[in-house]
Amino acid sequence: MKEIRKVDEAWKFYNDFILQSFSKRCKTTETGRWKNHIAPIVGEKTIKELTIYDLLELRKSLESKNLSPQTVFHCLSLLRRILNRVVDYDHSVQVPKFKNVMPKFDNRRLRYLSKPELDGLLNILKQKSNAWFEISLFAVNTGLRRGEIFNLGSENINDSDRHICVLDSKTHKNRVVPLNGTAFKIISDKKSNKIFTFSAPKIFEQAVKESGLNDGIKDSRHKVVFHTLRHTFASWLVQDGVKLEVVSKLLGHSSINITMRYAHLAPSQAKSAVNLISDKLE
Repeated sequence: MKEIRKVDEAWKFYNDFILQSFSKRCKTTETGRWKNHIAPIVGEKTIKELTIYDLLELRKSLESKNLSPQTVFHCLSLLRRILNRVVDYDHSVQVPKFKNVMPKFDNRRLRYLSKPELDGLLNILKQKSNAWFEISLFAVNTGLRRGEIFNLGSENINDSDRHICVLDSKTHKNRVVPLNGTAFKIISDKKSNKIFTFSAPKIFEQAVKESGLNDGIKDSRHKVVFHTLRHTFASWLVQDGVKLEVVSKLLGHSSINITMRYAHLAPSQAKSAVNLISDKLE
């Protein structure tokens, strides 16, 4: 293979040999970040001449577009991955460090629903669309991401053991998720190869709006979105005493550190733990 000199040549290498193994949605997102935000600033630069100053200029350009800190982070992360693949290919190539360039932020959504809030939302969904009612009920009973739900096919279902195999997830790790009675009933009634059909996505947003769950909330991290159902699944489990390690496996987190965001919901577990010591001393 020829020498990769420019950043846009590095992108072509990354796109041709790395990105093609990712999902269609991921490829579209990454390509958009490159074309719209990264290429106009550093695409024509040579890799050897690229400096931390260029990275800071890129960050400044991204922030001037009023992009969210998370989007800025993702764009810089993409450029870092592109350059690192070149280093893997040619160890003689030197690239600038991103350590002091990446923005620091906490964009985690921690909002979860109470039982009355969930019941109200599901009732509205049932009136609007039985399909979205079932999708949402399935989500809160399994903790699956939206993309994982709509990628489910009949081949992912194990009827005898009542579990589903989640393949090609966001973390690129396959996992097995047991199905409770509610979730199993929903999918057992589906006969087509594709378990759920993604149509009329605005219905969920409309139901949330009618429910008033986001009334008066300005910070997007506290607003109810479809992903809130996944947080509700995890939060309820932790509140009921399920260990974080188990919740982490069910959610398919890449690290237990990600699941630790729910630790504050289990104060009774910490209290029980320290009481074990006093019990031994009595």
